[in-house]
Amino acid sequence: MMAMLNFSDFRKYTLPVLFSVMLLGGTPSVASPHAVAPSGEKLLDMTYPFDENTIYWPTAEPFSLTKLDWKVTPGGWWYASNNYGAAEHGGTHVDAPVHFAEKGRTIDSIALDEWIGPAVKIDVVAACMKNRAYRLTVNDVLKWEARHGRLPEHAWVLMYTGMDTKYYPDRKLVLGTLKTGASALSELSFPGFSPEVATFLVKERKIKGIGLDTPSIDPGDSKDFQVHRICFAADKLAIENIASLDRLPEKGAMLYVMPMLIKDGTGSPARIFALFP
Repeated sequence: MMAMLNFSDFRKYTLPVLFSVMLLGGTPSVASPHAVAPSGEKLLDMTYPFDENTIYWPTAEPFSLTKLDWKVTPGGWWYASNNYGAAEHGGTHVDAPVHFAEKGRTIDSIALDEWIGPAVKIDVVAACMKNRAYRLTVNDVLKWEARHGRLPEHAWVLMYTGMDTKYYPDRKLVLGTLKTGASALSELSFPGFSPEVATFLVKERKIKGIGLDTPSIDPGDSKDFQVHRICFAADKLAIENIASLDRLPEKGAMLYVMPMLIKDGTGSPARIFALFP
């Protein structure tokens, strides 16, 4: 597939896939075969459902759902509705550049087609299982390129740590702590990108953004969030808490990231899925 989609490509590939997602639904925790898109390609849901188990940053407001009317009305028909609330950054979600760049773009200023692009998965599970503080390195990227060729332009570069895939939604095993609030921050422990690889990707490769299957593109023990600052100063995008990376091929997939359109949003919950042969 092309890295960038024109309008006819968008209609051909994106709209049928969106329709399929609405029909097929499902959660990544269910052990089931890949769904099939109208194009005949495999369709992989890479989103964790939002509920009382969704993992949020320890200082953030968690997801809440309040059921209102779930009943048969006096007129004889069924009616149901809910209220919900949460921080922007939690569960499967995206970051906009303004999150760590004062002049950066907000969610509503990013065009829909900017969220769609080829997916590259860099598997460092073995290293992360030995070291929860592992940082993705430039050498990890170069090893991927030695096997598969240069990173495609406008790609999503996804770090597969295995943390969420193996442990989500166990807060202790994903975050490294069960605490909430400011006292939890010093105990956070999970892998992330290194500042060196973030700099390499934004300066030496024409990427769309980065993502991974942990709560932050910076490792849990980061105190200065250099990866966020480097990426967003370069106007790149980010995804955190991606589901089902174990089922995504290392190359050849097209990633579709569909964030909630929040005006002035610094981030947003997102429905994320991949399409591949």
